[in-house]
Amino acid sequence: MVRFSNDQQGIDRARSVPSSEQPRYRARQIFSHLSDSFDRGQRRRPLGLVSNFVTDQLPHCIAEIKCSERPDEAVKALGRSINAMIASADYDGQLLNLPDPDFAVAKTDVQYLVNCAYQMSAFARLDAVQAELTVGEALSRLARLSCKRQPSIGVLSYEDVILTNPLQSDPRVYCLGAAGVEERDFCLGHQLIESELKLAIAALLELRDAARADAHQCLALCLERLEAAHYVLTRFFEHMSPDLFGQFCVFYGKNPYKNRLGPSGRFSARIVAVSVLLVGEELFQQKPQFYRDLYRLSEYYPQGGIHEVFRWLSPDKRDTEPTPSWLEGKADFPRFATISPVIERCGGEIRRLRATCICALEQFTRLHRTTALKYTVEPGRPTIGVEASESLEAVLSQRLLTAARPSPTVFG
Repeated sequence: MVRFSNDQQGIDRARSVPSSEQPRYRARQIFSHLSDSFDRGQRRRPLGLVSNFVTDQLPHCIAEIKCSERPDEAVKALGRSINAMIASADYDGQLLNLPDPDFAVAKTDVQYLVNCAYQMSAFARLDAVQAELTVGEALSRLARLSCKRQPSIGVLSYEDVILTNPLQSDPRVYCLGAAGVEERDFCLGHQLIESELKLAIAALLELRDAARADAHQCLALCLERLEAAHYVLTRFFEHMSPDLFGQFCVFYGKNPYKNRLGPSGRFSARIVAVSVLLVGEELFQQKPQFYRDLYRLSEYYPQGGIHEVFRWLSPDKRDTEPTPSWLEGKADFPRFATISPVIERCGGEIRRLRATCICALEQFTRLHRTTALKYTVEPGRPTIGVEASESLEAVLSQRLLTAARPSPTVFG
């Protein structure tokens, strides 16, 4: 479960990284294709044969189906093989008895299989009944058990793909060769951004909650981490291969048989947390749809993280209330969830530094939007994390306080 805290360890770590050189070095490794194979020296295989299959065999099975003269029969055969493997041992018991870190990876393995069954069924043009039969009862039961132990949306989620996936040691991917490495780097880049956002949140929480916090130091740390996240995102914009992206992005799209969205950077609880802490009240005044969508689509976010944000925004909210009273116009926005009350007690230098942090957040959001448009809408590819009735540009613009520019400033 992903939660935020202003723990001293996280803050000390942020202070120990000089001039953002470490994140820049790590970012330069993604999309470089120094090798088109994985070094799996530290394997994470909590479900034994099932985890082995997801990691070692599933990409090969997918490649074979794509080349098959009868993809419909090949997909059905894959489903039968997966379900027979699950039925051959007590994987239900194994799943429920795993310690939390291993369980999270096991849940991810299960959801990768379920998602593959649906996406490849669509590729083979199976109808809904055939697709459900392909997923199969044994796999469906394992997926239900995982969601029962850790309540979450019943499809492959952003938390599964980015936060839980052991990308640096034993990645879960759908593609082979260069496309698989690009897929790993796509996910790893998001993971690197998440690690920078975590440190920015720690600094902002210290400023908000600690009585004797050094405001200048906290905001300087936040700015440094936001700039580091922006640098990682720049690698996406400048170096990700459109052709390789097109090979794997289909696996992270909307479920073709259910009204469920795919895993998307839109569902980062940490970018939401930074936004609320830095500009929460301004967003409510200028872009209230940001909050309406946040509550409407809350199940798609990492649950621990998003519910901590909700606790900031409505600490006294009862579970029976669908939305907070302030969002319905029945109360004032909870400014105590943000750093604004602290900033108001500070001088002009601190206020200017906060404004610089806001600019850094805006630059990141604008580049995220422009990159998404570059790789999805303009080439005509399916978009991820967006409903058919929504515009990708409009969704990402909900997080901007300032008007969009014709083109972003991209820093190298």
